[in-house]
Amino acid sequence: MLDRPNVLVVISDQQRSDTLGFRGQTPCRTPHMDRLAQEGVSFDHAMTPCPLCLPSRSALFTGVYLHENNMLDNTKSALSECQLLDTFRSAGYQVSYAGKWHLGSGNIDMFTDRNDGDSTALYSQWCAKQGIIDGWTFNDPRVRTHREPSMSTPVALPLGIQTEMTNDAYIADFAIDHIRTRDRSRPFFQVCSFNGPHPPFMIPEPYFSMYDPATVIVPENFGPQLDEPEVNQTSYYRQLFLDHGVDFDSWRKSYAVYWGFTSLIDDQLGRVLSELEAQDLMKNTIVVFLSDHGENLGAHGLWHKMVAYEESIRVPLIIRVPEGKMQAVRSKAPVSLIDVAPTLSSLCGLPMHNDWRGANLAPVLCGDDGPPPTRPIFALHRPLGDWMHTKPWRMIEIDRLKYVWHDGDIAELFDLSSDPFEKKNLAIMTEWRDEVRELHKQLVTLMCEVSDPLANRAISIN
Repeated sequence: MLDRPNVLVVISDQQRSDTLGFRGQTPCRTPHMDRLAQEGVSFDHAMTPCPLCLPSRSALFTGVYLHENNMLDNTKSALSECQLLDTFRSAGYQVSYAGKWHLGSGNIDMFTDRNDGDSTALYSQWCAKQGIIDGWTFNDPRVRTHREPSMSTPVALPLGIQTEMTNDAYIADFAIDHIRTRDRSRPFFQVCSFNGPHPPFMIPEPYFSMYDPATVIVPENFGPQLDEPEVNQTSYYRQLFLDHGVDFDSWRKSYAVYWGFTSLIDDQLGRVLSELEAQDLMKNTIVVFLSDHGENLGAHGLWHKMVAYEESIRVPLIIRVPEGKMQAVRSKAPVSLIDVAPTLSSLCGLPMHNDWRGANLAPVLCGDDGPPPTRPIFALHRPLGDWMHTKPWRMIEIDRLKYVWHDGDIAELFDLSSDPFEKKNLAIMTEWRDEVRELHKQLVTLMCEVSDPLANRAISIN
């Protein structure tokens, strides 16, 4: 049994892929994430199946799309099957989970041997016992909107507690304790799931002042774009963008603190990796680092996520196989978080589920070819309620052409090779009509294959 590798899965929340330091796209420094990329494979074109916490995590842990396990709602859904964790538990692994679960209330015990750190209420109580202010910053009205429902805003404020008292350090402490107190007669599957860098942007020093707002460069796609769907204009998250300000100067500190928050998460990752090293476990532990989705930060005039634009839907995904032959590789293969379940099962010699939708990326980690550029990558989102003032959408990306079908609104088509900021909607141009028709056809085919409830509505559009 112990000849099987251990697995550590580290999840950040709402982290854009351009924050990874080794990519050099922003000033953000992430030495521990960079280390994993140096010792493994970074999938630069990784995408989430849904840019929203619960649906994305459901696809990650089940290997099927969110509508297939009825996990479309971010607050009411509850996981009834967890194929990835169940596969490892059935094989004798000790499954431990530290931090944010967000896959239903009261059901985590069904899928884990041990779990700690999910309850934010217990964390707030812990802060009170330590004699410090509440570190769960969602409880601070200064960083929440006056609108209903009350969401976090881009406002950035310093948090008056020590780093080791933050919620993410609290979660890392649980993960470290799980590793220290593990059943040493069995391999382990350990999840460390952080809440950052999801806003509110309230973090302690030195992270709050780590990056200078004056150095933040205005993104090419900041603010509303030409030829955008009407749903962008009516979106609740456009209102939150407008509330914060259309002048980029009002966003500079938000960007700087977002990067600082990411560096804080990186340091907590480093603490967990250091514990593996202290116990001589790195040589037999697969490490996966990923985020569930990104953050718009004013791109396309939107706050938060839930759209198919790159800032929202593209995610970090790094896989380090111990003593693997593939190191410091940046793969351009089209991949999705739905690929994680079959990949980890394959790497550990465990059985696959027949209904898993993802691709096995283990060959890439062994030096073989990965999924071809023509592999279709699928993503979707359903509005959380009428208050969002948006429409459901479906997306397919093939060979860097991203097509987005909005139910009841104009379509979008972007050539990511020439237009990475998605400023030019090709779907409205006559010369791209054939490509739009073909991509829509392939999208419908994929929707039918996965029994998408909107397939019939998409079929009627030509």
